[in-house]
Amino acid sequence: MGEQPSMASGVLRASLWCVLATLVCAGNVNPPVSSSNYSAPSAPAVGSNVACKDKDGKRPSCTGTCPASCPQQCLVFCPGCKTFCRPDQVRPAKKPVWPAAIFIFGDGNLDIGNGNVLASGDYDVPHDEQQTLDPQWVMTDRDNTAQFIAKFMGFQGSPPAYLTLPRPIHVGKGFTGINYACTGAGLRDLDPNLDGWLTIPMSKQLQQFAATRAEMEAKLGGAQAVTALLAKSFFLIEVGGVDLTHYLPYPYTPTEVRDLLALYGDKIKSLHSMGARRFGLINVGLIGNSTSVGGGYDVADMNKHAAEFNNGLKTLLDGLAKTLPGLRYSIADLYTFTETVFANPSNYGFEDTQSPCSQSSDSSQPHCEYPAQYWFWDYYGYITEHAANLVATAFFYGPPQFTAPVIFRALLDEK
Repeated sequence: MGEQPSMASGVLRASLWCVLATLVCAGNVNPPVSSSNYSAPSAPAVGSNVACKDKDGKRPSCTGTCPASCPQQCLVFCPGCKTFCRPDQVRPAKKPVWPAAIFIFGDGNLDIGNGNVLASGDYDVPHDEQQTLDPQWVMTDRDNTAQFIAKFMGFQGSPPAYLTLPRPIHVGKGFTGINYACTGAGLRDLDPNLDGWLTIPMSKQLQQFAATRAEMEAKLGGAQAVTALLAKSFFLIEVGGVDLTHYLPYPYTPTEVRDLLALYGDKIKSLHSMGARRFGLINVGLIGNSTSVGGGYDVADMNKHAAEFNNGLKTLLDGLAKTLPGLRYSIADLYTFTETVFANPSNYGFEDTQSPCSQSSDSSQPHCEYPAQYWFWDYYGYITEHAANLVATAFFYGPPQFTAPVIFRALLDEK
């Protein structure tokens, strides 16, 4: 990244490390899921000690005690072992307001099957039953960010991929939403004959959602019932990175980022007009450091434009929230999160944040022995399950430095 870490970045690293040291008790509702590098210890009793240990031996070990107001789980700053309760732990006890459904849009970081159906050439064939996909095809060693965030919200996992569903779509008991995200998707519409990509761009994903909404109205008894359900649902989006990495001519022209943001704004307005109210948006990460970027690119320049896009996204959503009735949002800062982890990867369980674990996106093919030690899963820039777990945990539970204006979890409690 070429710059010395600032004091602010040090605070961010400390805050993130306390998230990784969260103690999980069996009674907690949808706690962060443990990855292979981090095991969840048994719930400590009041006054019991929690420990920080640095496996690299660079810092001394220490112990701390969970506060009396959250004796069964707490966050701990390492080094130092200062403990405190999460904000949601000290609020009056109440049942979490989990969403009625979750609808997911964007690129391959959230895709759980649409790209696979496209690759099979079976996407135009109507299906009487939901298709079953080999979970190994997903662009990671197991679960991706969409899976983890959905689990944290009380679901068993991401809702099914749109292209795997039967027609008409079953909307009734057990309906949890739909995942429209697709590998290679961007904000721009592409001509597959010219660009060589087979994907479902955001405009098409919104058309699919509109078709879903029409089916929901027919099944649920009209527009009013659907509007009520969507108002209680969560809309998760991650898009823009593919545009900046692959679709735009490089070097970028002065208006490219601005034009992308205008397209993003149009997509949010369209979803809002169809009933979406609560949005969780994941911004663009360190695209210059991605394993999908080949030679001929300036890493710092690409990351600079990603930061420009992210700053514009904040301004865009701030404006839309003032003009679109009922719109609530949280922007997850993947850029800063990745920058923080990459500055000291061993603190978060990583041995390698530059090379991919696998030469193929297919987890059934030969790959590294310990995927959890790698940030990147493959040469397409997709991340491992361990990385996705940390990403989702930071955005859903905090610390607040990585989300604005609120963490995903707090967004669900807003009326």
